[in-house]
Amino acid sequence: MSEESIKVAVRVRPFNQREKDRNAKLIIKMHGQSTFISDPKLSQDEAKQFSFDHSYWSHDGFTELPSGILEPSNSSSLYASQQKVFDDLGRDVIKNAFDGFNCSLFAYGQTGSGKSYSMIGYGANRGIIPIACDELFQQIEKTKNSSTRYEVGVSMMEIYNEQVRDLLTQDFPKGGLSIRQHPTSGYFYPQGLRVVPVGSYTDIEHRISEGTQNRTIAATNMNATSSRAHTLVTIYFDQFIKDVHGDTKKTSVINLVDLAGSERNSSTGATGDRLKESTNINKSLSTLGNVISALADISSGSKRKIVVPYRESVLTKLLQNALGGNSKTVMIAALSPADVNFDETLGTLRFADRVKRIKNTVVVNENPMEKLVRELKEENDRLKLLIDTGKYNLQLEIQPGMTNQDIELMRKEMEEEIRSQIQANQQILQNSKTSWDLKLKQAQSNDKQSSIPLDKKIPCLANLNEDPMLSYVICHCLNTDEITIGNRNSKICFNGLNILEHHAIIRRVNSTSHELIPGESGSKIKVNGYNLNGATKLQHKDRILFGASHVYVYLNVLNEKESSEDLPAVITWEFAQKEIAKAKGYSLGNNLTVEQEEIQEKILSLLPLLSEINAISEELNKYRVFETVLMPISSWVGVVVKGSKIMIKMKNLLNQNVWYWDDVKFVNRSFIIKEHYQKFLDGDEEILYIAKEDDPFWEPVEDLLLGTANVFLQSLAYSLDFADEICIVDYKGLEQGRLSINLCPCSPNGKVLNEEHFVEQPEELLDKSYSFKIFMRFIEINDERYNKGLRIRYKVFNELEFSETNVICRHTVCANIKQSRIITIPNVDNNWLDFFENGCIIFQVLAVQEESKPDTGLLKMTTRDLKKIEQKQDNTNLLPVNHSNSTLPGDSKLKSELTLLHRKYTRLEQKEKRIQQLCREWETSHDYHKFYKTLSAIAFSSGTKLKTTTAAVS
Repeated sequence: MSEESIKVAVRVRPFNQREKDRNAKLIIKMHGQSTFISDPKLSQDEAKQFSFDHSYWSHDGFTELPSGILEPSNSSSLYASQQKVFDDLGRDVIKNAFDGFNCSLFAYGQTGSGKSYSMIGYGANRGIIPIACDELFQQIEKTKNSSTRYEVGVSMMEIYNEQVRDLLTQDFPKGGLSIRQHPTSGYFYPQGLRVVPVGSYTDIEHRISEGTQNRTIAATNMNATSSRAHTLVTIYFDQFIKDVHGDTKKTSVINLVDLAGSERNSSTGATGDRLKESTNINKSLSTLGNVISALADISSGSKRKIVVPYRESVLTKLLQNALGGNSKTVMIAALSPADVNFDETLGTLRFADRVKRIKNTVVVNENPMEKLVRELKEENDRLKLLIDTGKYNLQLEIQPGMTNQDIELMRKEMEEEIRSQIQANQQILQNSKTSWDLKLKQAQSNDKQSSIPLDKKIPCLANLNEDPMLSYVICHCLNTDEITIGNRNSKICFNGLNILEHHAIIRRVNSTSHELIPGESGSKIKVNGYNLNGATKLQHKDRILFGASHVYVYLNVLNEKESSEDLPAVITWEFAQKEIAKAKGYSLGNNLTVEQEEIQEKILSLLPLLSEINAISEELNKYRVFETVLMPISSWVGVVVKGSKIMIKMKNLLNQNVWYWDDVKFVNRSFIIKEHYQKFLDGDEEILYIAKEDDPFWEPVEDLLLGTANVFLQSLAYSLDFADEICIVDYKGLEQGRLSINLCPCSPNGKVLNEEHFVEQPEELLDKSYSFKIFMRFIEINDERYNKGLRIRYKVFNELEFSETNVICRHTVCANIKQSRIITIPNVDNNWLDFFENGCIIFQVLAVQEESKPDTGLLKMTTRDLKKIEQKQDNTNLLPVNHSNSTLPGDSKLKSELTLLHRKYTRLEQKEKRIQQLCREWETSHDYHKFYKTLSAIAFSSGTKLKTTTAAVS
């Protein structure tokens, strides 16, 4: 028995194409075992330093061999190849397995940071898992002899949304596999997980390929997001050694874990969402963080009592042995190198820094076979006795405040776990009587090829997935004259959203081409981004979307010459999604600013999700429709801020109420919606009748941002008043009404100042007290639907809270407001002058919404019916580009500037006339000194002072 710290390595990947297009800044540096990260916002700040067992530089300094393998470009290159990473990390895993230790290796990092590349690899560059499996069997061949026998088994599972799926079978029980706790060791395991005997690396490779395919099918059918799932490949390695003392069994369990993306909650969580605690999506990783922190505190010698919260998520239950248990554990943290990912990368480094402090107590798993069999039988006898006598009740961990119902539920769960363990032990005893060769032969004979190997000469449909590892995994060969596609009794069966029973037909036209035909009315099919309304001839590399989530590419090298030359060599998920976005009217380009690139990226990630959530709304008949809108940040926050943000508009089709969610809230809510939908598919019809407060589609009514009126303040910089009717403009730039506003300089008590206070230079106001009045006079709204009432609110300069009017315009679309407010500045500084000259006050006009009862006639219609009506109305109400109701964002500012110039011109014209008059009056006089004083007084005077200056000087 020995105590060992978890070995931790970090690895930084190259820039991806998107980061190169952005001219991303590199924030990671490495030197020896140390990794440095620089905050891009603090150029003068010293880089933060972290030290690990290994710091792998895989960002640059590599070259691609003809075989496709990436290697260091020269002898001085710091590039860490796949083989280098395996030699440092994976080789020890194999050695420890042969020594009889349990081993665990898991990868951690945000989505797209390179976790899967390090673990699985890509193309010729194999990752740790395939190299380790290959190396394991190579070592077996080298050490095989008459006194040693080896048995290897493999399992593969996925944890998604707190449910465990066995990936080596296509049978997915409702709710996933049950997680049981061993009554003796205390460790958790998934009941019924299939462990398949394997006799070679080829067997393991095939099993992982099978698991990946099943994972892809499940993810598509269940609308799961692959980046949110954890994948666990477990290798069971048994060595049976004969010597003079008898047979000894040495056992090693090797856990290879690819964790889900570790995005921050502020990026992908739900800030301020009332249902943010309801989702299980982020639960596993947040609990893992808590477990790591608790174990790090224990390993550092903390004297306080610390409870490690293994039980709070499925992932931490299954990793209990790897973290703080009997396992030699290695973690590789994948780092994104770009400045845009600074916060996530820093979080990954801090997580890895905590992990390296954890210590595990490891022992060799070696026991005589007779002892193992005897102990299993004794354990079963002891467990049966516990059931018969009921003494297991003494082992219940009863907490204060638990009800009798809670205790009874805990008792039943404990009894079920004991019975499950008895059954598992009996299975082990039974298996020990079956020869390994027979079990291996049965596994190989029962293995069914779930897909036909890809033959490039046979036209086929190949799947596309947001995870590149899951693309081109499923291949449906088109080798008959007619192939039906639907959700049942079809040649190609798709499950999931918007898939009909007879969804589509692919028909062979001639020996080299096919056509695609909708199978029935209402079939949702897109080809190259556009809706399919009739038969179309398919071309090589055509992109096809069936329903809401089944994305495929048609491959047919027989008519390859007919395909467009502009298409990329390999069609990707991202390419297909961009195409769909363009077809919907989104303008996507290459020469974009960083902000535009981020918005484009968000749109591409949100569109598939929007399609799924709208499909779920239809299927559950929730009368909600979702769409993306691009909202100016200034309009939303009420102060001048550059840029735009993506918002999700949710509309109630029954009463036309509207809500705007930010993308963070929508993503969180979509996961909860998917959880509810999965329960519905699992047969839980009560999900259709839950309280509205628990319904992710329901939201309390809130005021709707109808539009904004921007009032610019240049006139105040010259002590001039400003009065006008300002357009109320929505996020589309369309005029929704008019707001009459008056801004005027005044005394602190509100008395309006006359023209004699006009100043020619704004700097004359510096270091002086200054007051002005905001007077809202009148408002008129174009749309009669918003006659339940309006509110107007605004902020001035650096105010944190809005000033808001009472509800106005009830049961009417226009009203006199007559509300004013006096702003007094004790001492005008340059910030205030800049605000007057370049800033504006943004008046947000909010429409009051009510949770009114819908028309009974509408309730007889389905969500799908109402969406069709809505789309027809939207098409009817479309405005031409040059419509007079369209207002440019800069119109208000231009009008304000024009008014100010007119007022200043009037003042200068008055001054010019007075100077001309003065010149005529003094043309015969020779008293130039007096003339100069009078002229200067006029030149530096303003307003009505022009009339009195000459008399005063005279």
